[in-house]
Amino acid sequence: MNKKHTTEQPAEISLNVLADSDFLSPYSSGNIPVISSGVAEFLENAASAHHPDQKLALSICGDCISGDEQPVYTDAIKNYYELKLTDVERSLRRKTFIAAWFSLIGILALAFMFLCDRLNINPLWVECIDIFAWVFLWEAVDQFFIERTSLRVEKKRYLRFIEMPCRFS
Repeated sequence: MNKKHTTEQPAEISLNVLADSDFLSPYSSGNIPVISSGVAEFLENAASAHHPDQKLALSICGDCISGDEQPVYTDAIKNYYELKLTDVERSLRRKTFIAAWFSLIGILALAFMFLCDRLNINPLWVECIDIFAWVFLWEAVDQFFIERTSLRVEKKRYLRFIEMPCRFS
């Protein structure tokens, strides 16, 4: 299978709108329209069948959406996913920061353990410090390599939603 999905034909998501009263969220910040959680859930479920690198295209079908509403709805989709992207980027930075601190604490604890071992401190305390150090080092690995991976996939997906062209019919 080809790993470059970005050069392929965009994956088409079809959304049939029978009534648009629930398309936009009644809650928004600063008069910036965003889509409702139901619409977002539908889009994310439809996109989950495709690789995160795959470009997306949205086709919205429905007689209830006027020409004046179309740009508002397109902006609402982009605004919603820009907010989600901001949140994911904040989480990525936070996890990187936490991983760095946990690594530092783990390394310092290992150095302290070796010092205690050299000073012939009770082996029980040396073992406790060793466990403490490895717990922090494992958490650093978990934060940096495991948890950030899923966030990077989410980030790719949100970028695809932001770039996604919307066609109304």
